[in-house]
Amino acid sequence: MKKAVKLQTTLASGFIAGLVGAVLGLAVSYIGHRDFNRLRFESELYQRLHRQYFVVIGAGLGFGLGAAQSCIVQLSKSRLDGD
Repeated sequence: MKKAVKLQTTLASGFIAGLVGAVLGLAVSYIGHRDFNRLRFESELYQRLHRQYFVVIGAGLGFGLGAAQSCIVQLSKSRLDGD
């Protein structure tokens, strides 16, 4: 009898990894922004664009990697148990 992957565990680890990824994305957006205090001829949309995308990309990648890692761990444990 095969054990299924626990959905609650997978979602929880994906959510936590997504939060970590969002924080890392926010940190990268601040580190990578050049000339932070220098005024440029850019509209308000383009001045904030890098912050929005890095946070969303970091959260998405974090969630995907966290959920995938949780599935791999659960499947390898069930395989080692002989199920």
